Amino acid sequence: MHQSDPFPGGHHRPDPRRSQPVPPKRRRGRRRGPRPAFYYTSAGTLLILGGSVGAIALSGPGPGRDARTASAAAESVIPASADTYVVREMPGQGFGDAGKITASVWPEWHTEAYVAFDVPRRTPRITGARVELTFDRPENRPDAVELRAVTAPWSESGTSWSNRPAAGRVIATATVRGDRLSFDVGSVVNRPGRYAFAVTNRNESSAASVHSREAGAGGPRLVLTTRPGRTATPSPSATGTPDASGTALPKPGAEPTWRAPRPSTSAEPSQRPGAGRTLCGISLNLKPGETFQEALSRLDERYGGLETVRLFYRGVPPAWPGNPDIGKRPPIISFKLAPKDVLAGKHDAAMTRWFATAPRDRDVYWVYYHEPEDNIAKGEFTAADYRAAWRRLRSLADKADNARLHATLVLMSWSLEAESKRNWRDYYPGRDVIQVLGWDTYNLGWKKGLYDSPSKMYDRVVALSKAERLPFGVAETGSYLVGDDKGEKRAAWLRETNAYLKKHGALWVSYFDLDWETGDFRLLDAPSHKAWQDFC
Repeated sequence: MHQSDPFPGGHHRPDPRRSQPVPPKRRRGRRRGPRPAFYYTSAGTLLILGGSVGAIALSGPGPGRDARTASAAAESVIPASADTYVVREMPGQGFGDAGKITASVWPEWHTEAYVAFDVPRRTPRITGARVELTFDRPENRPDAVELRAVTAPWSESGTSWSNRPAAGRVIATATVRGDRLSFDVGSVVNRPGRYAFAVTNRNESSAASVHSREAGAGGPRLVLTTRPGRTATPSPSATGTPDASGTALPKPGAEPTWRAPRPSTSAEPSQRPGAGRTLCGISLNLKPGETFQEALSRLDERYGGLETVRLFYRGVPPAWPGNPDIGKRPPIISFKLAPKDVLAGKHDAAMTRWFATAPRDRDVYWVYYHEPEDNIAKGEFTAADYRAAWRRLRSLADKADNARLHATLVLMSWSLEAESKRNWRDYYPGRDVIQVLGWDTYNLGWKKGLYDSPSKMYDRVVALSKAERLPFGVAETGSYLVGDDKGEKRAAWLRETNAYLKKHGALWVSYFDLDWETGDFRLLDAPSHKAWQDFC
């Protein structure tokens, strides 16, 4: 990994190109079936189908477990062999013996569920498959629920939020209609083996609460469509991971509703970031031959002491205290990793270590792949994979149990404009993943010889952040000198902008003080330099 200069690209380039994420397939089914009496112990073998990770066949099925099929029947019903759910606010506890599994999103209560199925050895040729779940309550249902791949072992009685496997790419999405959820998994369930999935929900203030296998009738089930003929080859076997929990786990509280957003047994809520004031920052830039630390010292001297610094890295960020070491200041750290590599677990070890060793005496705003809009529009990766990668990284960050780590999504504020033909939610993995919204907002009025008013630039940003009930910051902002301005007008614009953002509670404002390929944003004139120095 090269860390000699900031990441060269991915900054704000407003244009009318539109992001085109690929929607997941949806299909509904109807049948129900019985449940087995055995429990599931996961294993670590991955089944790679079609060159990508889909559902995971974790081991071969046990001997003698045949699907119950009549000679003329076209469908077989396989009950879940294991299921459980985990709660972010109760990170050390698991609920494998509960009568429900849930995927919930509340202001202070977040859950994910896991379910596994064993497809027996002598199952006939599989031509279709769907997972069916049945709601256990009518209240607060989401609009849609996701079924995701699971790429690591887990056990029904030993899994908690702190050790849960990361939920990977979306396999299928079910629209909520009636009491039954049906997910089409035929693209990945195509031979005997053990398949495990995560159940997630991205709908705010909702609960996908469904019957577990312990509840009896209505528990999770896998419905296979089969045809007579040659039996498919089983998936490779793997050594199981024993259930080492050793103790009975406590029963969870009632699922929250809008009247009771969190059970009294929950852990304390995470600290809200920020110190109650708007911090002054700069995007770190290096001169030829200059080190990170030398660049920081130069900028500190120029602006009278920065309160935060925006840092860019090509890959996994450097080990703490970082490069440069910015001391006790809260950093805004951007890093770029290919979503497919994140979803494949390529960076799990390095990022787990980075999160675990992060400071606990200051806020750390970590930004995964800032400004993904253009990359997605170009087809470099999909919006669905980007959101899934975010979710996986957040799960790794949670294992550090560090309330000062803040998952920060940074998008172009251009994506909020109608002219962009974009929907910012294409890039938003949800409020259960993102803790801070960051925006890159530039003066677009320069083409008309203007400095846009702060209201024109930021009203949408403020309104949207408020609607999501998330704190926000300005990760990049800037303007060229407009027309014949020698700096006085830009200085006045900077002062007005910073006053507006302070009034609306921005966590930080970081100026993009670089000579970029699209133009020179640097504050080289005396009035503009003085305006930012006064802010700092």
